[in-house]
Amino acid sequence: MIRGLLVSLMLTMLAGCAGIAAPPPSPRQALSDLAESAASGLLAEPPWPAARTHDTVVLLRPAKVDADLPISGEALNEALGRALLARETSPHVLDWAPRGEWQASPDQWVLQATLSANAPPLRLSDRTLQPYRLRFVLSQASDTETHWQWQASGALDLDALPAPR
Repeated sequence: MIRGLLVSLMLTMLAGCAGIAAPPPSPRQALSDLAESAASGLLAEPPWPAARTHDTVVLLRPAKVDADLPISGEALNEALGRALLARETSPHVLDWAPRGEWQASPDQWVLQATLSANAPPLRLSDRTLQPYRLRFVLSQASDTETHWQWQASGALDLDALPAPR
């Protein structure tokens, strides 16, 4: 009788533990996932010849982020730089781009990232999702008339990001 009661109690406890949801992603992980997706899209068909990727230098201009989003431009650039550098075939990435005129080589590209909230947040029962549009404009540093654009849309889990300051 006691043995049966203990087995029932243990099964109930195990069933309760099985129902516990995984913790929400950390703010760093949420931003890292966004940057990883963006890096994959950017490097899927880059504007430079694929054979020259290891010779290519991408200079990151300060990212532009809508004030409605709890992400700083610096955090977006850092995550994007890390995601680009983590790829097996990645260009060199510098989170810096000079202002004005400078002597640039044909292998240097300037990347301007823009993250915008393109719709009101969607409130679900367990989280709030913010639709976004991420846009990249790559310009060849030695030829400012050469532009390449890439963009993606999705939704960020606002509960997985740091609270706005």
